[in-house]
Amino acid sequence: PLRRGGVAEAMTLDTEWIEGFKEVTGALDAGGAAEERKGSLWDLFRELQAMGLNPDAKGYTGCFRVDCQTPESIEKIQRIASDREGLAARGLGHAMNLGKYDFFPAVAGKGNTVQYIMDKWGLKKEECVALFDDDNDLPMAAVCGAGMLPGVTSESVRARIAQEPDWTVSSVAGTGVFATEELLQRILTQITAGPPEDGSAIKF
Repeated sequence: PLRRGGVAEAMTLDTEWIEGFKEVTGALDAGGAAEERKGSLWDLFRELQAMGLNPDAKGYTGCFRVDCQTPESIEKIQRIASDREGLAARGLGHAMNLGKYDFFPAVAGKGNTVQYIMDKWGLKKEECVALFDDDNDLPMAAVCGAGMLPGVTSESVRARIAQEPDWTVSSVAGTGVFATEELLQRILTQITAGPPEDGSAIKF
């Protein structure tokens, strides 16, 4: 997460946050090839490589992604991902995104990150809205007061919609920026109108 404030401050890593998973990822600003990084996250990265998989850390310093296309590679990665106790013992978690497997520090992930920001900035659940569309977003949606979907990219999210009557799906879901713009405009309209006169929370 980034600190709130001026532009320069907003582009500064929150050192308090990253300290919580330094043993898992190593220093986020250390740089270097993923194969050479220290921490249990990168130990797993190298193990997956040795298994013949192709983990991708390009552009990532605190996580990596695995895209498996063949039945053999899918079986291998599912075996690793389903071992939640084994991952937890190494301080790791995982989530699905667009059919790919993301691995990251267990204390991070979208839900924990958003909760940290809310606590740090003193935000209430009802003051937060999650815009999301996939499995890895569900923990984030759970800690926010409202959920809005510009699209639905997985069957598990589609199934959850029926259980979450307060979630809002864009009327043009799946159209990318147009669906996102629709939902953002809805949020701005509700905020501009102010809180309900009866003192209840804003409904998005």
